[in-house]
Parts: sequence; C-alpha cells; structure tokens
Amino acid sequence: MYLLTAPIFGTKHLIGILYIIVLVVVLLFMNKEKNYKANKSMMLKLSIALILLELIKLTVMTIRDSSFPMNHLPFHLCSLPLYLYPILYFAKEDSKLERFIKPAAYASVIAATLAAIILPTNIIGSNNHWIPFDDNFFPLLSFTYHGIMLFAPIYMISRGYYKISIKDIPKALGVTLILMFVAMIANQLLDRDFMLLNTGNGSPLNFLLDNSQFVYTSTMIALGLLIISLIIVVTVGITSIKKK
Repeated sequence: MYLLTAPIFGTKHLIGILYIIVLVVVLLFMNKEKNYKANKSMMLKLSIALILLELIKLTVMTIRDSSFPMNHLPFHLCSLPLYLYPILYFAKEDSKLERFIKPAAYASVIAATLAAIILPTNIIGSNNHWIPFDDNFFPLLSFTYHGIMLFAPIYMISRGYYKISIKDIPKALGVTLILMFVAMIANQLLDRDFMLLNTGNGSPLNFLLDNSQFVYTSTMIALGLLIISLIIVVTVGITSIKKK
C-alpha cells in the first residue's frame, strides 16, 4: 500500500485527474456504437483490460517483494468491476442476473472510482511528481485502472446498455453488501483492511476507530451505501431532465 506524500489536489494529483478525464473522453470517442452486441463486446473488453492490469500489478509486486502482496488481493471496493463486468458479459440478454448486476456495475463502480480519485491515499505513490518515472509505475497503473473504471459506467448509460431507475437502488446496495460481507470475512481471516473496513488505512473516517471498531465499520458501510443511492438518484434526475 502507498502512503500519501503528494498533496491532495496538488500538481501530481491534478495531472492524474486530467489523465483520467482524457482517457475517458478518448475511450468514449473510440466506442460510439449503440447496440446490444457492441455493449456485450465492451463488457468483455473491460473485463480483460481490468483483469490484465490487476495481474500486472500483482505480478510485478510479487517479483519486487519476493512475496505475494496479500494486501492487494481483489477484495477492495475497486475490485468490484473484476467480478461484475465478466458476469454481465456472460449473462443472457435482459436476464434476471443481468438486471440484478447492472445497477452495481454502474453506481457502485462510480462510487468506488470517485473515492479513489478524490482521495488517492493508497494509489498516488511516494513522490510529488510524475516525472522522472521512478516510483511511478504503480501510480500510473492505478490511475489507468481507475480511468477505465470511470469510463465503464459512463459507457453503460450513454450507450443505452443500462436504463437506470430509482427502483434499482436495492439491487445496487444488495450486490455491494454481498461483496462488503466477503471483504469483512477476508479481513478477519487474513488480518487485512479490504474496502477500508478494518483498520481504515487511508480512510478520512479512521478517527472513529478511537470510539469502536463497530462504529467505524458501520459508518463506512452506511456512507458507502448512501453515496451509491445518491448516485442513482442524481443520474435518474439528470436523465429525466434530458428527456424533457
């Protein structure tokens, strides 16, 4: 895990955000088709790209440290697309499974991405600049990963793959809660901090641990579910205005 030394919204952070914005715009420009076949193909491409980036990270870390990086097992909030997009690719068109997964693949992935971009505590690296490239391999990999993460839900909405509804909130929360539960089990078994639900490494709410573990973990879960719900509400509002 990386300790934050580059200041939040400092030069390195802002350049990283600009890189993500450019990446999203370019990917949207390159993928303009609006049909179900193209959407399914995109779910496959997203799955391959994100899994490949994750494997590169784990492999390089393992070689560098001569041990497997247990902290980077895919039980983090940003690991959601590693599971959700492959499921969407293999799910049958308009099946119950597809309809159940889509809300989380949209709202929960946006929530995870925004959290990582706004507070890049564990991904921005240990120096203050992108150049020279020393010690910036993993930050660049992470910003690329999160740029693709941000592109994915925007693509789903803009290309008509996901028709959002307020009624989808329980589905998004349900899928996310399942993965949060898995992360909490992994935290207990492996003594880790997946989804920042244990020791709160990099979490702005880790001061709540001074009160109790239960208060901290419950607050983190509640805040995450609230943000996911708000993302759906806001998106529904925006799409409704556009239709008028």
